[in-house]
Amino acid sequence: MVGDLELAAVPALLPTGPPGVEIRLDGLVVGDLELRICHGCRIAVVEYIRIDRRCRRRGLATLAIDLLRRTWPDYRWSTAPIERSTEALGFWHSLDWPGPLGEPDECPHLLA
Repeated sequence: MVGDLELAAVPALLPTGPPGVEIRLDGLVVGDLELRICHGCRIAVVEYIRIDRRCRRRGLATLAIDLLRRTWPDYRWSTAPIERSTEALGFWHSLDWPGPLGEPDECPHLLA
């Protein structure tokens, strides 16, 4: 059971800076997700997802990913290199992930 859940968007400081999502449960930050995004090229790269071990397997990271994909539905999505643990691979394979895993799709703006 999930308590009082809040997903808070954290804006980027630079055009290709790392916006993200703080995952808060009962007022406490229990995780976050960071990405690099280029609005000009419509590319988004998930850099990492962190969830407190005590709060895993509740769907919190899935909700955060869904929020970002709904915010930018027509962007090309990929991830930075991912952990190859059973848990991490199981998470990514449970999503309807639209792009490559572990191979960031980066435009020149994201590489600058």
